[in-house]
Amino acid sequence: MKVVSITPDIDSGGAAKSLFVLARALAGQGVKLHIMSIAQPSRTRRKVEKLRDMGVEVSFFNIPYFPLQLIVCPIPFWSNVKRTLFRLGEFRRLVAAVRDIAPDVLHYNSYTTLHLSMFLTGTPAVLHAREVLVEPAWMLPVLKRIMRARISEVIAISPEEGEQATRLFGLPVTTIFNSPMTSPSYAPLPDFNSLVYGVFSHITPIKGQLELVRACSKAAGVLRQARVEVRIFGGTVGIHQDYAETVTREVNANGIADIVKLAGFTDDPEGEMRKCHLIVRPDATGQPWGRDVIESMSMGRPVLATGCSDIFIKPGKTGMLVPPKDTEALAEALAALADKSTLLQMAEASCSFAKENFNPTKNMSETIDKLRSVAGSKAAVVCP
Repeated sequence: MKVVSITPDIDSGGAAKSLFVLARALAGQGVKLHIMSIAQPSRTRRKVEKLRDMGVEVSFFNIPYFPLQLIVCPIPFWSNVKRTLFRLGEFRRLVAAVRDIAPDVLHYNSYTTLHLSMFLTGTPAVLHAREVLVEPAWMLPVLKRIMRARISEVIAISPEEGEQATRLFGLPVTTIFNSPMTSPSYAPLPDFNSLVYGVFSHITPIKGQLELVRACSKAAGVLRQARVEVRIFGGTVGIHQDYAETVTREVNANGIADIVKLAGFTDDPEGEMRKCHLIVRPDATGQPWGRDVIESMSMGRPVLATGCSDIFIKPGKTGMLVPPKDTEALAEALAALADKSTLLQMAEASCSFAKENFNPTKNMSETIDKLRSVAGSKAAVVCP
């Protein structure tokens, strides 16, 4: 089987890491995979080098994202349309490369890559639904037509993405949870005199770092008494540089630099998670799942997140949930969890949940079986 995966990114973010795990599994089964990223590496080429060592081809193109309205990342419409008009040559280059490969199945690793499908006909395709679309949105009718004309099946990363895709597109949908970089295995909590809370995401408004800093200020007395250090890991994004600077100013203005540490970008988040007792996900959109949740629970780290979906985070058992942008509730939760014995119980429950739900062998086998099944329908595909 030959697979071409078109991805929005190759070296940072949850979609990129999830694709790396899938690529490793495909390579292990002797599947020929070619990854085409519509963006150049932005952080490190380490993942690219590892992929190529596994025999996975990687190509880069300079193509704007499909300007859809996503809950986690609104994409500007007109600026992306303008960029598209100037980069039609990149579209042609990618289409030619795909045709030269003649894959058995196309794998779109995000809704944001689906505009390429308008130029790639005659090959069965799978969409990996990793985002929740904003509803209603004026682009949805266009997206529905594209999905029904170009996509054979959908793989959703959680029930919420799966429910939405089923309802909007009427296509076969299979929900398969993402898998961690390594099999779930409990890593004992650090034996520090202090407690470490870790946050892992780009520094952008939708990730909620500013609300977290304000919550830390409200809970500063308890956090200091419990010797809590909140480490915020994440690189800055050009268009959100002002936001990152605001976060820094907020830390200093509230006099909590002894509690909150802005640790910057790390290319080893899993290693840093092992140094933490609790992972905090203060997502402003209220989505309490993602790559940080998968990885942290797989090593036995409880999660405090915003949102109400308890798919992964079971309140009081594997972590806590609070309403998004509610700094008072977040402050109370930060303080309530500043107890090592409580965190230890949740840590063990988190890892048990991960072992039951995030098994890479099982989850990746299901994903590959789905790709093989769709690839087997190639003979039935008729070019429009």
